[in-house]
Amino acid sequence: MNFLFSFSISLIGLLFLVLNTVLFVKNKSIHKRVSKIFLVYLVALSIIEIACHVIGFLNPNSNMFISHFYFVFQFVFLSLLYYKIFDNMIIKKAILVILVLQLLILSWIYFSDFQLFWDFNLYEIVSCSSILVLYALLFIFRNFEKEHKYFNFSVGLILYLICSVSIFTSGNMELVLWEEPFVDIWIFNSIFYILFQYMIYREYKFLTKTNNTVLEAKLRL
Repeated sequence: MNFLFSFSISLIGLLFLVLNTVLFVKNKSIHKRVSKIFLVYLVALSIIEIACHVIGFLNPNSNMFISHFYFVFQFVFLSLLYYKIFDNMIIKKAILVILVLQLLILSWIYFSDFQLFWDFNLYEIVSCSSILVLYALLFIFRNFEKEHKYFNFSVGLILYLICSVSIFTSGNMELVLWEEPFVDIWIFNSIFYILFQYMIYREYKFLTKTNNTVLEAKLRL
C-alpha cells in the first residue's frame, strides 16, 4: 500500500512529462521558437522515465541504475541547450569544457568501480545537478530584461534540482516523515518533479501565446 501511494504520486509526474512531450512535438509552429535539443531532451526523458517506472513497478528498488541515464542524459542535453542559447562566447566555451571534463570524470568513476552502476552515484547526482542549476541561474540573471523564452523552464529546473540534491545529500534514502498517512522523503522529490513539469507546461503556453501574437501582427499587415 505504501509503495503504491508513492508510485502513484510519481506516476502523475510521468504522465505530465509525456503530456508536455506530446504537446511540444505535435505543435509544429513551436518548433521554430524552441531548440531541437529541447525537444530531444523531452523525448529522451520520457523514454527513460517510462522504463524506470515499468522496472520499478515490476521489481521495486531494482531500477536505481536508470538514474545514471537520467542524470547524465539530462546533463548532456541541457548543457548543449544552454550552450546554444547563451550569446557570450566565454560562457559557451566554459560549458563545453565543463561538459567534456564531467563526462571524462564519470567515465573514470565507472571504469574504476563498475558496481557503482547498480546503485546511486552521489557525485554524479550532485555535480550534474549543481552545474545545471548554475547555468539556469546565470541564464535568468543575464536575460532577465529580455524575451522570457526558457525562463519558466529554467525556474522549474532550479527548484526541482535543488530539491533532488537536498534529498540525495540528506544521507537517508529511506527516511519516513509520517507513518499515518505514510509519507516518505521521496514524496517531495515527486511533488517538485510535478512542479517542474508544470513549469515546462507554462513554457509551452508562453511560446504558443507569443507565436499567436506574432501571427496576428502579421495578419494585420
